[in-house]
Amino acid sequence: MTPSVLSVWAAAAGLLLLTTGATRSGPPRPLAFPTAEGFGRYATGARGGAVYHVTTLADAGPGSLRDAVSQPGRTVVFDVGGLVRLQSPLLVSANLYLAGQTAPGDGITVYGDAVSFTNASNTVVRFLRFRMGHSGSPGKDAVPIASGHDLIFDHVSVSWGRDENFSVTEAATNVTLQNSLVAQGLHPHSAGGLIQPL
Repeated sequence: MTPSVLSVWAAAAGLLLLTTGATRSGPPRPLAFPTAEGFGRYATGARGGAVYHVTTLADAGPGSLRDAVSQPGRTVVFDVGGLVRLQSPLLVSANLYLAGQTAPGDGITVYGDAVSFTNASNTVVRFLRFRMGHSGSPGKDAVPIASGHDLIFDHVSVSWGRDENFSVTEAATNVTLQNSLVAQGLHPHSAGGLIQPL
């Protein structure tokens, strides 16, 4: 085999390893879901954890989205569809699978304040809409991720942040945003998001 052919073959083999997640020391790592891509594609979500049913659109209390994301290790499914009106920022725990695709009707929109995924490592978020709005915390991003690792967002939309919309800053690593829409912020300086490594 000539050196140039060997280089091409080695590059192709390396790409295959990257795509499947295979390593020299073990089998392929399972993807977060079958079409997961990018750096966050191996987020584990809540594998082996409990299933939590969101049964109300109320901001807080039993069966609410806020209660659902307050503890790690949950697959969150939605028995209701509609608008969740936040009265304060929502802080998301680690090791969650937010399965917005389970909501009936037109799905779930989270409105009224920021939804923070800071330190929400190994979390999967699919088919949700995030709308911060004028009532949200001043100067805050709609969806901030300041630290944590292995997060994937698929088929989400984010808009109306009071600063930026979707921001990955400081110590966050292995984050994927795929098949999604990041739209307008509410201020003239607003950007779709800030991607700032350490």
